[in-house]
Amino acid sequence: MSAAEIHARQAHRVPILERIDDLPSLPSTYLRAREAMDDPNGSLETLAQIIGTDPAMSARILRVANSALYGLLTRVDSVWRALSIIGVAETRNLILATAVISAFKDLPLGAVSMRSFWEHSVACGVAARTIARRMHLSSPERFYLAGLLHDIGRLCLFILEPVSMSTALQAHRERQGPLHDIETQLFATDHAAVGAALLRHWGIPDTFCVAAETHHLSQDSEPACTETALTHVADVIVNSLRIGTSGTRWVPQLSDRAWRMTELTTSDLPDIVETSISTARDVTSAFLEH
Repeated sequence: MSAAEIHARQAHRVPILERIDDLPSLPSTYLRAREAMDDPNGSLETLAQIIGTDPAMSARILRVANSALYGLLTRVDSVWRALSIIGVAETRNLILATAVISAFKDLPLGAVSMRSFWEHSVACGVAARTIARRMHLSSPERFYLAGLLHDIGRLCLFILEPVSMSTALQAHRERQGPLHDIETQLFATDHAAVGAALLRHWGIPDTFCVAAETHHLSQDSEPACTETALTHVADVIVNSLRIGTSGTRWVPQLSDRAWRMTELTTSDLPDIVETSISTARDVTSAFLEH
C-alpha cells in the first residue's frame, strides 16, 4: 500500500479505540453470573440457576465440559454437576470463555471464517495451558483463557473495518509485512491494543488484557508477564501448525526471552503439538454448535 492510500483510508475515520461501544456486549447472563461468583456468600447452586435461565449458554457449557478440554471420566448432564467437578476457578474461566464466544458467534467476518478464528484461538489456549502445566505453574487454566482471548481485537477490526481489513490481509499475503504492522499503518493501532481495550471495557481481569496487548514480541523483547510469554510461544506454535487462523499467514517471530521463560526444550514440543491438534477442533465444535 502506498502512503497516499493509507492516508486516504485514515481520512475522516473515527479512531478505532473510540468505537469500542459499537462492539458486542457480553451476555447479561454472564454479568449476573459474574456478580454471583464475586459474592462471598454465593454458591454453585445459585450460579447454576442463573446459567440455567439461558438455554443456549447452558447447552454450550455442558458441551465444553464434556469435551476433550477437560477430559472428564464420566459424562455430565447438568450445569451444576459440570461446575462442581470442574471447580470454582475453572468455572469462572469457562463461563467467561462461553460468554465471549457467544457475543461474537453469529457475526459475519467475510475474509476469515468464525470457526477458523476460534479454532486458532482455542488451540492457542490449549497450547498455553499445556506449557503452564509442564512448568508446574499454579492455576494453569488461566493461561488457557489468555491464549483464547489474545486475538479478540482482530475480530473487532474485521467487524468495524471489513473493507480495510480485506486490504490489510491482501497486503499481508503479498508479504508487505506482518499483519499487525499493516493494521498499525491503516488504523494507527493494532488488534492487540484494540483487544485489550475491549477486554478492559468488559471488566475482564487485567492479566488477560495485558497478555492480549503484548503478545506480539520481537526476537529480543522482554515479555510483560508470564501470561504474555506463554501466549506468545503458543501463538507461534499454533501458527506454525496452521490450526485455524485469525488472518496471519506467516509464522510470527519467536521471542528468545519468551522461549527461555517457558523452560521448554524441543523434546517437549511433540506433546504440545499433539494436545493442541487433538483438542482444538472438538472444543471449537462444542463452543460453536447451535
